[in-house]
Order: sequence, then structure tokens, then C-alpha cells
Amino acid sequence: MPGALLRQRFAAANAEDATTAVRSVLGDGAVTADGGVSLEILSAVDDGVTVTRIASSGRGVRLDTGPSPELVVFAVREGRLTLARSGGSADLGPGDLGLVPTGTAAELRWDGVVVDAVSIGASSMVRLLSAEGRPPRLSDARITPQSPELGELWDRLARVLAGTVLEAPDLYQRDLVRAQMIDVLAATTIEAFDLVDRADSDLDRDEAVLQRAESWMRERLGEPLAVSDIAAAAGVSLRGLQLLYQRKRASTPLLHLRSMRLEAARAALLRGTEPVGAIARRLGYTNLGRFSAHYREAFGEAPSATQRAGA
Repeated sequence: MPGALLRQRFAAANAEDATTAVRSVLGDGAVTADGGVSLEILSAVDDGVTVTRIASSGRGVRLDTGPSPELVVFAVREGRLTLARSGGSADLGPGDLGLVPTGTAAELRWDGVVVDAVSIGASSMVRLLSAEGRPPRLSDARITPQSPELGELWDRLARVLAGTVLEAPDLYQRDLVRAQMIDVLAATTIEAFDLVDRADSDLDRDEAVLQRAESWMRERLGEPLAVSDIAAAAGVSLRGLQLLYQRKRASTPLLHLRSMRLEAARAALLRGTEPVGAIARRLGYTNLGRFSAHYREAFGEAPSATQRAGA
């Protein structure tokens, strides 16, 4: 049985050795410099994510990466670097993030820097971005996060994953915790960098997808539904379903599902043939207090008040 997380450590005092070290963790790449260069790499390798810390000094150091089979986020810890790829370039300082999408080459330049490279496996991205199980074709992926709040959230999650889950043998060996953490980091990457599969930009199919999703939800209002279930029934990716509801409903799939349940509850309350608790349970609420709070927020009155009005 495989034991602990695979760890790799490399040190280099010239560009040739630095190139060998970089290729050992990123799969491809070449390091050059205007002067001398030193580089240290510490890498933690999991099936779903690889976290690599690169500490380097030198003058005019340049790292050219080949097209990566995984999505990589560079998080600068100390110093500054310039990240350039198709779609533009960005100057990054401490606390800043830069994205290199799957299949994209990049160029990084620095004099002295400490940077974490977080490589996220394709399986998580495919599951969230593609309905057909194929590698998504991203549309104009951002280089930097679309808001400071999302960037900070991504950074906190990455630090928890790298510094807590991957560092503690007991946590690392709990597949449920580790896999869910990686999926949460992947989902936050999608949100932070506004990643969209080109297939999800097809506006012509919007109404048909909405009809499939909402017909499927309407038939199952009393069941515990996950957004992944709704996306699968509608034939789109999780991200595609979310974007569709933003465009067409100014809401989210699960909030719209809640609205559908509350509308059904209101109709049943007005008929006055069932107790409030029975209606709530039939429509998927196991907590009557939560049902009452949601109902009051939606309609401005308690469920019992609606029932009395109907009677």
C-alpha cells in the first residue's frame, strides 16, 4: 500500500541544473539567466494536485514552460515576477496570483522570488467544466483573479490544503477530506479566474437547457438534489449551468430550486388540506424552522398566515 505523500527536493546552482529540476516537477521547461542563478524546489505530489515551492535568486532569470497538461496557478510569496502567456502578461508581487491554463505555454521572469506553483489535475477541472467528460476548451482565461476577495479565498484554501491536509498523515490518508478539498480549490480556481468552456457560450441552447433542468427539478421537489444532479439532467457542465442561471434567472440553480419548492408550498397552503409540517416535509424540508424562515423571506408572512388566508 502506498505510504505518505510523494515529496521531491531539488537544488541547482546553474541554469542547466535548474532546468533539470524544473522539468522534474513541471514536466517541461527551460531556465536561463543574464547572470548566475540558484534555485531550490520542494514539491508535494498527490494524484489530484501538486504543490511546488520555488525559491530562486539571480539576475534576469527566465523560466519558459511548455504547454502544461495541468492547470497551474502561481502564487508569489516573496519578491516579484512577470508572467506572460497567450492573452497578455501580469506583474505579480507578494500575495498575487497568476494562472497558466491547461495546454498553454508561459514565460516567467524574476531576479529573486519565492513562488508556489499549484498544479490542479485535469479530472477535477473536467468534472466541473465539461458535461461530456472531455478536456474543456477555455475561452479567454484570465491571468489574474477577477476580484481581490476571490483571490484571497483561493490563497487561503491553497494554504490549508498544502500546509494542513497534505502535511498531516492522518488527514492525507482520508480520501473524502483530501478529494473534497481539491475539488473546492478547483471550483474556487474556476470562479476566481472566470474559467468558461467555449461550449458553455452557446446561447442558442439556453432555453432548452433551462426547460430540461426545471422540468427535472419540478418532478423531484421533495428529493435531496445536488447541483451536479441538475447539471447532468440538463446535459451541461456544473459551470455551464451556473452561468446559464446567472444570465437567464439572475440566480443560481439551487436558489431557483428553493423558489420552486416555496411556490409549491404556497399553493398547497392556500388549498388548506395539509398541515404546515406535512407540506414542508413533502417538499424536502426536514427542519420546519428553516422552512418557515425561507417562506417568510419569500412571501413576507408565516406559512400559517397563508394557510389561514386560504381557509
